This record gives sequence, C-alpha cells and structure tokens, in this order.
Amino acid sequence: MDKDHVKIAVFGIGGVGGAVAAMVMKTFGDRVSLIARGKRKEHLEKNGLTIHGDFTGDFTVMPARVTDNPEELGVQDIVLVCVKHGALKKAAEQILPMVGDKTAVFPVMNGVTGYRELREMLPRGIVLPTVIYIVSMAMEDYSIVQKGKFFQVTSGSYPGEEEYGELAREACSLLGETGISWRFSGTVLTEIWKKFILNCAYNVVTARWACNVGAIKADPQKLEDCRSLMTECAEVGRAQGVEIPETVVDDMMKRIHKSGDTDTSSLSRDFEVKKAGEMELFSGSVVRMAQEAGIDVPVTRAYYEGLLEIAAGF
Repeated sequence: MDKDHVKIAVFGIGGVGGAVAAMVMKTFGDRVSLIARGKRKEHLEKNGLTIHGDFTGDFTVMPARVTDNPEELGVQDIVLVCVKHGALKKAAEQILPMVGDKTAVFPVMNGVTGYRELREMLPRGIVLPTVIYIVSMAMEDYSIVQKGKFFQVTSGSYPGEEEYGELAREACSLLGETGISWRFSGTVLTEIWKKFILNCAYNVVTARWACNVGAIKADPQKLEDCRSLMTECAEVGRAQGVEIPETVVDDMMKRIHKSGDTDTSSLSRDFEVKKAGEMELFSGSVVRMAQEAGIDVPVTRAYYEGLLEIAAGF
C-alpha cells in the first residue's frame, strides 16, 4: 500500500468518524475524501472539520472532497465505516462503489456483530474487524469534541481470511502515522468483546439512571450492577466461542474507575435527548444471545426492561 498515493474515504462524520477523519486528513491531506450529506456536507465544504481534543489538540482541517455520492470517488484503498449499528445496512449499500477486491474496509463501530454483517453484505473487499477506544461527540455546530488522553484503535484479519494479514498490517501501520494509536492484533475478536463487555455496563447503567461516571463510582450498588452486567456479558461471549480472559471484568472495572467523573456514555446522551440510540446493541442483543445459548442473565434482563420502559416515553 503506497502511502504517497493511498486513497482513503471516511463514511460517517459523527463523534467517532469526525475524530478519525480529522486526524487522517491532517496527515494525508488531499488523499482523503469524506462522505456526508445535507447541512453537515455544506458546513464541511465551507468551514472544514474542527476538532477540540485533549488527545488530538484543537485544529481545523479543510477536506479536499466531500460528497453524498460515493460513486464519484471510485475505488479506494481504505474505507473507514464510522456509523452506528442501525445504519450499517445502508452504509454497506452506499460504500459498495468504493470497494474493490483489495480495498481494506474498517468497521469502526460498537458491537460484536458489525464486522460479520458488513462482510456478508459486501461482495468484495477485505473487512478488518476493528475496535476503538475514544470519548468524542459531535456538537450542534458540527465540530467534534474529544475528551481524555487516549485514542486507541485495534484491527485484525477477518476470521478465515488471515492470508490478508500483510495488507491488514500495512493499513494499520499507515493509519498509525496519523498519531492515532492504531495497531494490528491477531486476537482482535477478543479485543472487540472486551470493549463490548465494558459498554454493556458503562452505557447501560449511565443511561438507565441518567447519570455520569462519577455517580457510578460513588454508589456501591451501581458498581456492583456494572460488575454483574460485565460478568453476564462475558459468559455470553464465551458461549459464542470467543476467547475472553478471566480477568476481563476486573480489567474493565479499572477502566471505569479511571474514567473522569463527568464522563457520560453515548447511550446516556441519546437518552437525554429522548433517542433510543444503541439500546438494543448494548442491552437487547445480550439478552437475545443469552437466550439462544441457554444462559440466564437476570441483571442484564432487568436493566433491559428498565431501558425499554424509559424509551417507551420517547
């Protein structure tokens, strides 16, 4: 992969996609194209993409190309898909004209099934399962706010397609030149599940009780609920055949304790504005996977029912 002529497209310029796009554009300039529509597209074309970040710093970068028609861009070397799970099917349809046989497609999104679903929907291209750790959000003025001193991405080969490992490593190395801690891992599915286990507590508890991380750390019952939600999710993951370390719950609890007291989750922010967001992804999907595996997840089920009750009023 020739970094001097690489073609990169970013689909989904929200909180996560915007942060990724800003760093990628800052490094690769006119080799990067953004896919956006409506007022966001107009703003990006006129004013550029602005990010305010603890890790990224504050800067504005002007995109070389912004389009709502990916077909205009032709086949890309790298396509970064940064959407919420519910938008994945539409995203797959729209990015198809940019995907060639050797295009590296990174689903930079939450959940544990997106990479598989995207691979099933794309007739070509090399899907690289990916997990991102970042706290970032899109503001009303289309700027991006990134919090915390971490911006970490891990990607790896799709199961059964390890022959593309060299291309995957090259793509990860290239994206790592942006300043993002972007690494290749041979155990990426484990990494994806570890974050999912964290999200199934972090997002769910903050949304259920409309609270920030500080409120969780100050409440022994909320902390115990987080531990129970993670333990149940880890059991579900192991039933899926994923290697999940026994220390995962303790490790993820440490992440919660290290988070800033004022930090919130994407799901809690969605609930605040009366949107269901990724409630099904972080809670409902665990309940359903547990049922299919014959596993009892009483705390997860109770929280899911609580979220459903709240969301019914949206």
